[in-house]
Amino acid sequence: MNTIGAIGYASVGTLYALLTVLLLTTWRGHRIGVYLILASLASALWGFLLAAQMSMVTLYPSLVAIVEVSRATIWILFLVQLVSQIGISRLLRFLAVAICVVFTASVVYQIVRGSLNSFQIANLGATIIPGGLAMALLGLVLIEQLYRNAPTSARWSLEPLVLGVGGIFSYDLFLYSQGVLLNAIDATTWSARGLVNLLFVPLIAIAARRNTDWEMRIFVSRHVVFYSTTLIATGLYLLLMSFGGYLIVRFGGSWGGVAQIVFFAGAVVVLMTLLFSSTLRARLKVFLNKHFFHNKYDYRDEWLRLVSTLASFDQSSAQDVAIKALAQVVDSPSGAIWVRDSASSVFRSAARMGTADQFPDLAPDDPIIHFIESDMWLVDLDEYKREPERYGNMHLPNWLIDRPSSWLLVPLQSSGILLGVILLDKAVGPPRLNYEDRDLLKTVGSHIAVHLAQATSDSLLAEARQFEAYNRTTAFLMHDLNNLIAQQSLIVANAEKHKRNPEFVDDAIGTIAGSVERMKRVMKHLKTADKERSLKPTELKFIISAALDRCAADTPVPTLDLNDVDVRLAVNAEEFTMVLAHIVKNAQDACRDDGTVTVTLGHSDDTSSITVVDDGVGMSAEFIRDRLFRPFDSTKGNQGMGIGAYQAREFARKMGGDLTVESVPGQGTRVSITLPVR
Repeated sequence: MNTIGAIGYASVGTLYALLTVLLLTTWRGHRIGVYLILASLASALWGFLLAAQMSMVTLYPSLVAIVEVSRATIWILFLVQLVSQIGISRLLRFLAVAICVVFTASVVYQIVRGSLNSFQIANLGATIIPGGLAMALLGLVLIEQLYRNAPTSARWSLEPLVLGVGGIFSYDLFLYSQGVLLNAIDATTWSARGLVNLLFVPLIAIAARRNTDWEMRIFVSRHVVFYSTTLIATGLYLLLMSFGGYLIVRFGGSWGGVAQIVFFAGAVVVLMTLLFSSTLRARLKVFLNKHFFHNKYDYRDEWLRLVSTLASFDQSSAQDVAIKALAQVVDSPSGAIWVRDSASSVFRSAARMGTADQFPDLAPDDPIIHFIESDMWLVDLDEYKREPERYGNMHLPNWLIDRPSSWLLVPLQSSGILLGVILLDKAVGPPRLNYEDRDLLKTVGSHIAVHLAQATSDSLLAEARQFEAYNRTTAFLMHDLNNLIAQQSLIVANAEKHKRNPEFVDDAIGTIAGSVERMKRVMKHLKTADKERSLKPTELKFIISAALDRCAADTPVPTLDLNDVDVRLAVNAEEFTMVLAHIVKNAQDACRDDGTVTVTLGHSDDTSSITVVDDGVGMSAEFIRDRLFRPFDSTKGNQGMGIGAYQAREFARKMGGDLTVESVPGQGTRVSITLPVR
């Protein structure tokens, strides 16, 4: 008996210690919270000390008396603070405090006299029994006054407290009443006291959570409650089955042993069936959410799970992830999604999850779309079948009505625009929805709509970037073609006059051959997937000479100053030659026929530079800043593409260098390409 008593008191002390930690970590400074923390702490010490006493650990008997008095007194003071808030008369409060003081003083007097010199349960002393009875009666009176005078709206939050603290004082009343009648405390009742008090601790914790005006917001994870409840229920089931097995062996005669084995095997099968029953789990979650929590959902967990699910769209399409994210809210096993086509506004069947059924597209004037767009509210198909008038007698297609698993149609709307609709199939548990389910589904649907809109925007942006790259390549090709066309046009323009001149014919054939060779190189360049493969060590003076040769037919003829520099760089020689030829050609176009264009090669320890200087018309700083490098902005009319300067700067930057321009209107321009030596 002492062992059971010690276990009971130790268990209740442990629970009160955990409750004290929870209360301390959630306390927000309210005075009532202090009394509740002290009462919980005193109860924890009370449990541990009495567990030690039941284990025959030598204790001072006065210490047992002190913890008994302290526990009862602090719970009384806590109740006094509560009744003072609802206007209970001061006389009752004064009387309660006076009784606590008298009881405490009596115990102190007995300790001083040395009367409490035995720690046997039956001889706690003449003071403890009547004093404990008085405190128990006082506690029950305060609880009755508290509940009877509390506003009706507050009784729901006080019910767990009334049951918990009322249970403590009710058992004490029973214990000390026996002590008065028998002139000693019954050892069995005393031993069972710890296990009985164990039942009241969860009620006190629930009361602390419900009463927000105590400024103590205790959070207990729904997962902890669910699995703890499952574990306790499993333990009770196993105890019950053990008792049944004992009865079978006790009264089963010669068949008792066999019957016991069969009985336990059947019990284990039933237990496994119940533990793995999704319907039972769903019903248990509903029961716990309904009776132990303010809200049906833990919104922090729901939000984190939603974000985690939506972040996994790299492994599957955004539509598949959208169905999964919404279905997990109500434990739906399967579903489908329709997404609005931006071009035709038709809602296309975009994806399915967990079902092989095929779904038709929904037209913009479909009754489903019309209802959801007008109300932006979900459609409960079971409710529609029972009460179609709630949905304005909306007509639903037969393929949806005749499908037995169809359950919910949830809108996906963003900025007031319906972007899609998700169909969810029936969940395993109870399918009936309340306002909280509907609000959460609609909110999650709006978040998913933003996610889908972002995915669509990302797809369009990627497509636009592909077109941009294609258009840029096309523009560069057109620029090169334009230069070749200009050369061919000169031949055609002068052919009639010089076609019988052998030198002209030779020059024309050479120019055409050069144009063909250049076009072959351009086509080869476009077909090469990795342009870095064409990078080869090349002497810059050869690239510069090749570029000037291409510009030799125009005036003024450029001059070259190599400064005895001999530098080899890993570059695409053809691309670099075209870029440099474009810069020189622009310098020639800016000058008069008698002007000057000078190309200079420079070198330092870590860089090489090519500078093209002309004495032409020059450019303003605003033009250089705002227009020179803007693609497709040309000052040459139909003769130019407006992309040469941009192409030259991008080439220099791609090589790790840069292109700079200095110019003064009427005085000329200086263009420098600086490249790192490597």
